[in-house]
Amino acid sequence: MTTVAITGVGGYIGRHLVAALERRDDVERVHGLDLDAPRGLKASKLAFRRADVRDADLTDTFRHADVVVHLAFALDPSHDERAMRAVNVDGSRRVFEAAARAGVRRLVYVSSVAAYGAHADNDLPLTEDSPLRGTPDFPYAEHKAQVEAWLWPWAQAHPELSLSVLRPAIVLGPGVDNFLTRLFESPRVTLVRGHKPPLQFVHVEDLVAALLHVIDRDLDGAYNVAAEGWLSMDEVTAIVGRRTVAVPEEVAISLAERLWRLGIGEQPPGMVAHLVHPWVASPAKLVGTGWRPRHSNRDALDEMVREHGPFVAVGGLRTQRRTVRSASLAAAGMVGVLATREVRRRQQHRRRLER
Repeated sequence: MTTVAITGVGGYIGRHLVAALERRDDVERVHGLDLDAPRGLKASKLAFRRADVRDADLTDTFRHADVVVHLAFALDPSHDERAMRAVNVDGSRRVFEAAARAGVRRLVYVSSVAAYGAHADNDLPLTEDSPLRGTPDFPYAEHKAQVEAWLWPWAQAHPELSLSVLRPAIVLGPGVDNFLTRLFESPRVTLVRGHKPPLQFVHVEDLVAALLHVIDRDLDGAYNVAAEGWLSMDEVTAIVGRRTVAVPEEVAISLAERLWRLGIGEQPPGMVAHLVHPWVASPAKLVGTGWRPRHSNRDALDEMVREHGPFVAVGGLRTQRRTVRSASLAAAGMVGVLATREVRRRQQHRRRLER
C-alpha cells in the first residue's frame, strides 16, 4: 500500500480511515486533503494539505500516492444545490482527472447505496447490477448517481488506473452526526402511512475495513457495503424509541416541501421517497471476496441511539433533550398542526372538485 492520499480527510469516514492506516506497518505516509484538518486526531503519518476540490490542482500531491481514496462530498442537504454540485459532481471529476494525470495506481471512490435511489420497482435487495437512478429532489442521491454515470465510461478510457467503487448503506458509528442521524433525534419521527420500507446500515469500522480490503486485494469494480440483511421500520422505530406520526404520502411530500422552503426542515422533499420505497442492498459480492461485517444492523443502530438518545433536533438545531422538553413538544405540535392543516386543505380541495 505504501502511500495513500485521501480527499475529505477531515470528514467522519476520513478520520476513521486515517486512524486505521496509522496502525498499518505497510503504510509510510498518508496525504490528507480537506478544507479543515481532522479534529482530535493524532496521526504521525498524516501530511495534511488545506485544499478545496472545487478549484485546487491536486496533481502534484497525488504524484506521491500509490492509492487515492476520494471521500470529499457534501452530505448534509443545502438550499444552494449549485454549490453542492460544484463539490460533489464537478469536484469529483477534478479529483479523478488529477489522479489519472499523476499516474496513481488505484482510485477508490466511496459512492452510496443512495445512488440507486428509492423507487417502487427497486430490486429487493439491490445488487451492483441494479440501475443507478438517484432520487428526484434529493441532491445527495442524484449527485452520487451522476458521478458514477460519468466515472465508469471515463475509467474505461484510463485502463492504466484501477478503480474500486464502494456503495455503503447509511454509515453509523461513534461520533457520527449528520442530517440522517438527526432525523432520528426528532421529537416525532414522521412516517408515511401504508409504507414501511426496511432500513439498512453499516458501521464505520466495517466500511473502513472494506476500504482496506479492496485496496489490499486489488479489487476492481463496484461493491455494496452493508450489514447483512436489514431491519423493518417497526424494528427501527422501536430501537430509536421516539414516538411516530404517520401521514399520507401526498401530505408528507407537501409538508416536507413547506418545511424545506421555510428553512425549518433539514430533509429535502425527495427524502420522503426513502420512507416509501425500499433501498436496501446485498453485500454478497464483497462478502464473496472475503470481507465480513463485524457489526449487525442492530449493533450499529443501538450504538447511534446510545449517543443520540439524550438529544433533540428540530430544524437543524440540536440540544439536550432534558433541557428543551417544552420546546421540543411545541415543535412537534407545530409539525402536527401543519400536517393536519395540509390534510384538511386537500380534503376541501377534493370536495370543491367533486361539486
